[in-house]
Amino acid sequence: MFSAQGIFEWLAGEVKWLFLIGFLIGLIVFCFKRAWIGVIIFLAGTIFIGMFIINPEIMLELPERFSKIIMKG
Repeated sequence: MFSAQGIFEWLAGEVKWLFLIGFLIGLIVFCFKRAWIGVIIFLAGTIFIGMFIINPEIMLELPERFSKIIMKG
């Protein structure tokens, strides 16, 4: 039986490298232009997106955590 698990794992590894390269290029561009507010926004956005690329299980855990916080308040 054919399984796409190996392809998925290889693709996930490649996406991580592409994301890292894009992150470094974006960071260098913003720092070169001395757009410090842009750097901060870029860092926050890429960290948030990177969480889901590096550890996709967070997509399932994050809503559960938020619902617990909301229900307590």
